[in-house]
Amino acid sequence: MNYIIGQIIGVVASVIAVLIPIFKKKWQMLVNNIIVNFLLGLNLIFLDEIGSGIFLFAVAVLQAIINLIHTLRDEEAKLPEKLIFLVLFVGLGIYGLVTAPGYVPGLNGRNLLEVLPIIGAVLSMCFVFARKEQTARKFLLGCDSIWATYYAFIDPTAILGNIASITLCLIAMFAYRKKA
Repeated sequence: MNYIIGQIIGVVASVIAVLIPIFKKKWQMLVNNIIVNFLLGLNLIFLDEIGSGIFLFAVAVLQAIINLIHTLRDEEAKLPEKLIFLVLFVGLGIYGLVTAPGYVPGLNGRNLLEVLPIIGAVLSMCFVFARKEQTARKFLLGCDSIWATYYAFIDPTAILGNIASITLCLIAMFAYRKKA
């Protein structure tokens, strides 16, 4: 039963994630980002995949909440705050890499592939910190491209959500562009 609940939560999170780029205002993107990361954390719990992923999603929720407050107050996050989140995302990503089943020390294809989620997490962090909506969409486009590359190697069906998100991101970037 937990597996089915986890899969349902994952589908709902994926649908919301795909729609993030089409929101016009940054605060709307952040609220949906908070919901998605919370649901993805729940998804891992229900699928009994408790590991560094849950910590990454928890940090992502915290970062998005803090940045939502900054956005609503029309403030920018300070450099120390950005550095703290960078260290958290990279540190937790490396922890997840070296504690993953099948980890073999050294430079090899598997380890290089597992670096992609760390890059994706950092691009996602940049998306959240970006002040302008179009800049945020550019980081989201990069993040989705990294995840699409990762999923192309490990899970052919998961790539579909990333392709949909990339497509909607490009459409939103075109639709919301500033006309000179």
